[in-house]
This record gives sequence, structure tokens and C-alpha cells, in this order.
Amino acid sequence: MPIRTKEKTSVVPSKPKTFGLDPVPAVPMDATDRRLLSLMREDSRRSYADLGRLVNLSAPAVFERARKLERAGIIRRHTVDVDPLALGLGFCAFVRIATGGELPCDNLVPFLAGLSEVEECHAIAGEDSILAKVRTASPLALEFLLQKLKQVPGVQRTVTTVVLQTHFERGLQPDRPSAEDSGSTSPAEPRRPTRRSKKEAAGG
Repeated sequence: MPIRTKEKTSVVPSKPKTFGLDPVPAVPMDATDRRLLSLMREDSRRSYADLGRLVNLSAPAVFERARKLERAGIIRRHTVDVDPLALGLGFCAFVRIATGGELPCDNLVPFLAGLSEVEECHAIAGEDSILAKVRTASPLALEFLLQKLKQVPGVQRTVTTVVLQTHFERGLQPDRPSAEDSGSTSPAEPRRPTRRSKKEAAGG
């Protein structure tokens, strides 16, 4: 089966959230920078000339903007987006991991980084310490991975949520307004039927 890949550019938000930490200084970006980031995320193989035509800039001007974003750490790397099904890794799950005092959260991270099945790892608030996104070939392979995790000293428990269907995985959208900027994006509430009086119902 051929492996479908798509090159993409990884970006970081210009205003990262912080919890009790000093905020990272935001790098000034205009609408053109954000549009370039979105276009490069869609296909990082686009040439600077192609990007320039789409944002009305010359190729050298696009090159300078891209280098500025790289130096600022906004563009972290250029990579490819691989179809997990083509690699036989169609089983996806999120695993919450609770650790005890003898195993601080940070000490478990290198172990998780060494597991090829772990795609993402996040420290989280609440009863559990870590949230990991994992991909395996089958439910049996996931069970084997969970047993390996539970054998690590200090891991108290794991709670697993299996993904039935992935609707989208798109990453950051640099040139799209946030809900805060564009107003509420909640679905519109259905209109409630108006109550008719007995006289109207009778046709009077």
C-alpha cells in the first residue's frame, strides 16, 4: 500500500497560554505573515515565488519573512504528515496516566518518548498527571502497551479512551480569527414554536 504523505510546516501560537509563568514575548505578525504560515502548513513544498503570487509579494520578500519566522521560533520545523493507516497504525487512543510520589511526572516523560506508539505527551491538571496520544496496530497492541506502562514503578493507574472516528486533525490555523475575535461560534439554538391561542387554532 503506498504511503500518502503531505509536507507541512509546524508553527507555534503567537500568544501562548501560560499558567503562573512569565509569558513568552509575542513576535509581531501581520495578516500577511499569518497567511504565509497557513499556506506553508498546507504545503511546505510551495516555492517562494508561488507563495509570493498568493500574497502579492516578491519571492525575496517571502524568503525574508519566512526566515524571520524561523529565527523567532514561530516556524519550528518542516516535516511531513503521514497517513497512519498506510503504516498499519489505525488504532488511536488517549491515555491518562496517574503517577505517585516516587515517580515525578517529568521522570516519566523520557520513558514515554522512547515508545514509538506515543505520538503526543502532555502534562495535565486534575487527578492524573499525563495525557498521551498513542497509535497502535490493534486493540491487542494497545493492551500490550498499557501493560508495559503499568509495570513502570510509580505509575498508579491508566485511563484509556479509544478513538472511534477522527473527524479532523488540522493543527494551528494562523490566519483564521479565534472565537474571541470573531464572536461566539456556538451552534444556533433551534427556534422554538410559538404558542398559538385557542382562538387562532380554531381559525377565528
